[in-house]
Amino acid sequence: MLKTSISGLLPASVLLFIFLSSSSPHIACSQDKRDAPASPDWREVTSVEALWQHYPDRVRTLFAALNLTETSLQPVLSHAMKGDTIAAAKALLEHYRESHTADWLLNQSLPGNENELLLIARRLLEDSATIQDAVVKIPKQEDGGWTWKYEGPDHDAEFGYSLNGHKYFVAFLSAWKATKDEAYIKTFDHLIRDWVIHNPLPPETDSIYRVFTSKNLDWRDLGEVVWRDLEAGNRMGISWPQTFYRFQQSDAFTPAARLIMLSGIVEHAEYIQKYHKKGHNWTTMEMNGLGLVGLTFPELKQANEWADYAMQVMETEIGRQVYPDGVQTELSTKTHWVALSPFETIADNFKKAGRSVKQSYTRRLEEMYNYLAYSMRPDGHQPLNNDADREDMRPRVLKAAQTFHRADWEWIATNGSSGEQPKGLPSIVFPWAGINVMRSGWDGQAQWTFFDAGPFGTGHQHSDMLHLSIFAFGKDLLVDGGHYTHKDYFSFDPTIWRGYFRSSFSHNVILVDGKGQNAGPLRATAALQDGVDYMNTPAFDYARGTFSSGYNEVAGKVEHTRSIVYVKEKCWLVVDHIETDRPRTLQALWHYAPSCSVSVSGERTASENTGEGNIEIVPVGKSSWKVEIVKGQEKPFIQGWYSAKSGEKVPNAAVVYTQNIQKSTTFAWVLVTAKGKVPKMKTKIIHQDEQEMQVRVDIENQQPVTVTVPMHPGPPQVQLN
Repeated sequence: MLKTSISGLLPASVLLFIFLSSSSPHIACSQDKRDAPASPDWREVTSVEALWQHYPDRVRTLFAALNLTETSLQPVLSHAMKGDTIAAAKALLEHYRESHTADWLLNQSLPGNENELLLIARRLLEDSATIQDAVVKIPKQEDGGWTWKYEGPDHDAEFGYSLNGHKYFVAFLSAWKATKDEAYIKTFDHLIRDWVIHNPLPPETDSIYRVFTSKNLDWRDLGEVVWRDLEAGNRMGISWPQTFYRFQQSDAFTPAARLIMLSGIVEHAEYIQKYHKKGHNWTTMEMNGLGLVGLTFPELKQANEWADYAMQVMETEIGRQVYPDGVQTELSTKTHWVALSPFETIADNFKKAGRSVKQSYTRRLEEMYNYLAYSMRPDGHQPLNNDADREDMRPRVLKAAQTFHRADWEWIATNGSSGEQPKGLPSIVFPWAGINVMRSGWDGQAQWTFFDAGPFGTGHQHSDMLHLSIFAFGKDLLVDGGHYTHKDYFSFDPTIWRGYFRSSFSHNVILVDGKGQNAGPLRATAALQDGVDYMNTPAFDYARGTFSSGYNEVAGKVEHTRSIVYVKEKCWLVVDHIETDRPRTLQALWHYAPSCSVSVSGERTASENTGEGNIEIVPVGKSSWKVEIVKGQEKPFIQGWYSAKSGEKVPNAAVVYTQNIQKSTTFAWVLVTAKGKVPKMKTKIIHQDEQEMQVRVDIENQQPVTVTVPMHPGPPQVQLN
């Protein structure tokens, strides 16, 4: 038997002191004086003996991190005290095989659809990974390992990040649970040894540690695709502890892989604690991973420190990242969920591990879910604000309704078929986020409006302040363009795909001199004021916002103020004021949903889908708009495209209203929806000056309505004639 002292030539008395001293972070780290081992074929390193012979530092790293004063590790300490590293390592593996410490983790259900996970796992057996909904064959190195820095067929760094995030490892768990075929564990074993052996943590002198503080460094040039801190957090929070513990009873999970994985977990925890983000949605995923390591590996000296530190950071971050109204500061509903999930997961993990969670923290989680519940479309899908997909929020909201005992959320998610009707009005404002959600009711056919009067957001931003989306009669009518892709991540250039979907060109806003909005303030410094910036009543909703951050490369001063009055179940009056110091060319954009068949009649545009929800847009008063429909255009710039989901895009009708103005100008629109053909209507400006605009709307077979909108902050007046 190969038998080597874990501590080199230290006397037994000194060795005993070191092993029993929890304050020593350097146990077993003295350098072995023997010659360096020959370079092995890593695929043959499956035993404890082979690992100790060829990769001794992996074993040293692990033993240095263990708290060998733990009673449960007495057999490990006993062998180590005798200088038998191999026997000590085997005793440690036996400890984990018999341990019940993480039973609460094993009892958690696996995420995802079982059939889909089985298919993903089968592909992994053939070296094909499912990344970004695409199945890609991963190139292999000469030694049989994967090319972990591979960025996919499109050379997209996001592919490389996902490849190294290892979320797909959970597919092995599901497949093995369903089939008991140990081929899945063997493949996992191969991949985990491959990844850890060939991707050591870069030394602190490596420029990867400066990547987020320097604008001149390219992540991909630094190998950052492998050790980006977000993926390090995801590996610990989503797949590594879960796979390690669930595969303990299988001999297909080799001793070397187990020890390698444990040493890698130690490496990850130390790295995450030291280099995690602050004030960023990545922080939540990084701390979720660090917390899970601390809770599930109590044998490690720093376990309690890691768990406590992770929760302390999360308590700080949920206050820093989430406005008092419950909306995450990036103002993307998708990112809101991305942050909420680890915020909630770490709290759940603490409770299952027998640790307490502050009530104030739990209240913040409830506030975040409240935003998801009350911002949903009537069909349960989330808004497309900033980088977001058109995802169904109902399963998550219904689950949260049970957790937080919120029968009102259940009512919203089921369109009133169960739960309790929310108290108060169906419309709601999230005043710090600047998000106005206007509703006619809670049923599936209700009218729903999303109006953005808030800041730019702290990440995943689009240039879309004052954008307006409308859903009615069970379908989208006016839409946000979505986000489609993260390639060319920071672009707002409408001549490329990423830039178009991020830019004003894909939103229902106004272009000035052919240009879109600049970035505005990242965060709100104060909440919108009820009765000044917005108002919700049983008869109407009102919201107002001003974009004053300028337009891309447009000289001079120009500001856009938009006011919206939604008269419940009748119409929307949208009043736009452009304040300018010189003549301008304006382009007002209205993007219809792809399912809408759109036509132009004079200056009016309308969708005309038989038996479905439709909307008509009518400019108010005398105007000189030039109107055209642009659909599926790619040159000279992109226009008329919609993306409900990342990686997918379809043409949609973008109605472009163009007008030249000589000075500051106010104009208005009336929007009317109906199931089937939109009824005839007439609009008239009764009065307009620098103080207000008064508009009368006559809709066929309905009571006329007169709306007076102030040109300055303050409430409107609505009169049913």
